[in-house]
Amino acid sequence: MAQPATTPAVTATNELAAGDKATHAKDFAGALTHYQAANQAAPSTRAEMGVADALYNLGKLGESYETYADVQQTYGPKLGAADKALATKRMKEIAPKTGWLSIRVSEPGAEVDVDGASIGSSPVPALKRVAVGTHAVHITKAGFQPFDVSTNVPADDKSVVEVTLAPAANQGHVVVHASGTEPLRVVVDGVDVGATPWEGDLPPGQHTISGRSSSSTAEAQTVQITAGSKTAIDLVSAATAAHLQIRTNDGKGIIYVDGVVKGEGAFEGDVAPGPHTFVVSREGYERFEKSVTLAERQTDAETVTLQTLKTASASAQEGERPYQGLYGGFGLNGMFGVGGLGTTLETNCSTLGAASCDTPNALGGGAFGYVGWTWDPVGFELAIAGLVDSTNQKATFTGSSSATGVPGGTPARTESFSFLRAGGMAALRARVAYQGRLWRITGAGGVGFSYREMVMERDASSSTPVAPSKYGPFTEGYYSPAISAEVAFHLRASPTLALAVGMEFWADSASIGGNNQVPATQQSSPITGRGTVPIPTPSYTLANGAQVMLGPFLGMQFGP
Repeated sequence: MAQPATTPAVTATNELAAGDKATHAKDFAGALTHYQAANQAAPSTRAEMGVADALYNLGKLGESYETYADVQQTYGPKLGAADKALATKRMKEIAPKTGWLSIRVSEPGAEVDVDGASIGSSPVPALKRVAVGTHAVHITKAGFQPFDVSTNVPADDKSVVEVTLAPAANQGHVVVHASGTEPLRVVVDGVDVGATPWEGDLPPGQHTISGRSSSSTAEAQTVQITAGSKTAIDLVSAATAAHLQIRTNDGKGIIYVDGVVKGEGAFEGDVAPGPHTFVVSREGYERFEKSVTLAERQTDAETVTLQTLKTASASAQEGERPYQGLYGGFGLNGMFGVGGLGTTLETNCSTLGAASCDTPNALGGGAFGYVGWTWDPVGFELAIAGLVDSTNQKATFTGSSSATGVPGGTPARTESFSFLRAGGMAALRARVAYQGRLWRITGAGGVGFSYREMVMERDASSSTPVAPSKYGPFTEGYYSPAISAEVAFHLRASPTLALAVGMEFWADSASIGGNNQVPATQQSSPITGRGTVPIPTPSYTLANGAQVMLGPFLGMQFGP
């Protein structure tokens, strides 16, 4: 006779019956197993309520609370009145005996245990219901150090455990000290890692550690390092120094041992056993070099007689000439005005009654020279310069009667102004130089005193019966503190002669001393032509405020 097919519903029915039987026999552990199997085969209110009741009777109050809560949430209105009342009653009873535990782990995939029982891998459920009191939390993950903590869960409240897993130690820590007062160089597996006291991390395994200095060694020690361990090592040194004596026959010459200066004319001292190279050097003599290998406690004495250089070309000696001593130079420069002269046409064109003014910057040129003394790379010098510059400016008058300035807007005319300026400067400057075999770069700057003589000439012409007016030439002069600066590139024709090209800067003020204005006059030349009248002339400012000139130069420098 064929057996009836086993279906999830049949399995659930059988497991429910077995669970009820175990409950009547007060075998709550067995009842829990059967009810869980029934709920897995075919979820139902009866099966999950059976799980909740079994957990309650087994004293697993936190899990029982969560199961009763899940029954209410899952089945809601479908839940029978008796089951609903029982679930509510049990939850109310369990609440003050339990609380919520939240475990937040920084690393995913970590195994989380609470009181020795696994609750899964991180991230675990946000909240887990557990009995009131202290609970042990244990978290592990491969490659990280285990984490353990105890936390207290309050009644019907929440306890949060924040967990940051630290990477597991994969090296051991070693601390090395040396006996005696002399520090040793620590050698780990043949590599010099520093002086004692030394500490550092080494990978797990066997390592050889020794020490050495210029006069002693420490016997090698073999240590076994494990991950996370800390090992202390004391190195015991023993004297092994060799002795080296070097002197020159005349007590002169710099002595180097292994690239380090040890003295002049003579050296005597202890060195480490092994190979060494010593050198004796003196200007004008051939370099002496020798290598020796010394055993422990061996003494080596050397007397060196240096040989003079057999040939030395004059050009080579000149190439080694230091940049120090007396120097001088000169140059010719073009100069360009920066910012204008500050003439009346530039600053007060409208007050003259002019409709417009054309005021180009001044152009000029000059010459300069300097002499000084340098202590490589800085020197100090006296510089003297002369400069001539000029500009032609123009004012246009339209004849408008509304222009009431002096000389006024009428008659219509054009007035042309010629400004010529000449003067000189003396300054104390500092000069910085940097040079190679074929070139030199210099910069100089300083303060001094300048005097400038200015000449202005004005011509006015008009088609109306007004006398042509010529004003000047008229001369005024001013004096002022001055600033001088220079930057240059030198092409060296020889160690003491160079062609220079660069930029010169000259600044002074026309408003400090002397006179920068010409006076007003009604007529500066006889009236010519019948029925004509002269054009009135106001006072004119020839220059005002800061006077800045900048331009290139070409010159030569001599010495040092």
